[in-house]
Amino acid sequence: MAGKATWAGWPGALMLGVVLTMAGCSQPSQGATAKPAEEPAPLVEVVQVRPASDPNSIRASGLVAFKRETSLSFPAAGEVASLLVDVGDRVIEGQLIATMRRTSVGADSAEAEVSRDVAQRNYDRVKRLFDAGAAAQADLDTARLALERTRDAIQLKAPAKGIILRRATEAGQMVAAAQAVYSLGEETSGVIVRASASAADMARVTVGDVVDLEIKERPPLTGKVTRLAPKSADDTGVFQIEIQVDQPASLRSGEVAIARIRPAGAKTEATAFTIPALALTDARADQGMVYVVGADNVAHRRAIQTAGITPDGVTVLAGLAEGDYVITRGAAMLREGQPVRVAKR
Repeated sequence: MAGKATWAGWPGALMLGVVLTMAGCSQPSQGATAKPAEEPAPLVEVVQVRPASDPNSIRASGLVAFKRETSLSFPAAGEVASLLVDVGDRVIEGQLIATMRRTSVGADSAEAEVSRDVAQRNYDRVKRLFDAGAAAQADLDTARLALERTRDAIQLKAPAKGIILRRATEAGQMVAAAQAVYSLGEETSGVIVRASASAADMARVTVGDVVDLEIKERPPLTGKVTRLAPKSADDTGVFQIEIQVDQPASLRSGEVAIARIRPAGAKTEATAFTIPALALTDARADQGMVYVVGADNVAHRRAIQTAGITPDGVTVLAGLAEGDYVITRGAAMLREGQPVRVAKR
């Protein structure tokens, strides 16, 4: 009886062992549950779609400048004693920027002293008359200049708020009367672009024409024509156009600018866009494909119609809208719907 009971329980024990063994085999290991690390989204560069150059526009190149760039000098000859500012420094109106020791006051020191006293009394008299409204500004300026010319030491002060553009002398150098010491760009005068154009182009330009400006490493700027030269510079057949910059921001005098002037009355509607050739991932005849990225940083493939290549890039007639961000560097390695990281917008 005992042997029979033992034999009868064997199948159940065998089944329990099999189940436990299978459960142990099916238990996932800790390493098997780890998901593979996701690859980071590729880094790409983009360009914002802008209208292509208007075929009716006039292209001219020029330099950024302050509208008033004043040459500063001493009213008499002498030795430069000190230079208190340098190129790039900002100055305010009335700030002392240089001093000079006169060398032509006079051989007789007593005579020089008398001359200074007379000039001082004359200036004081004219100043009183000016304050009372009985003397003109020109009379006061003349008296002040006469007084300065009698002094052994002469100060040079900034006539307006601005930036020192050039320094033409060194401390200890001898300078003549009216010889340039500094060049000052007056900030209150505004920033302009002085561009050059041929006689044929000048005939189409009028004051008030809108201008698109391109300056290296700067965002696109706009301006308007404010002055046209009445004659050619140095009789070379090249005329100067003055363009007032709308928002000069941190522009510096001397930067090179490309101006595209839109003459009044000419067609200005943009019918095409320009994108870098690097953005094309597939091109056949007048068709092509590009990747456009939105605020979600996801690349979407877009079919476009092209019209050839210009020095500025590929001309696009259809498929893009102004303001779209088209992927340039990195576009060849993308696929539809792929997340990306934008280097710079």
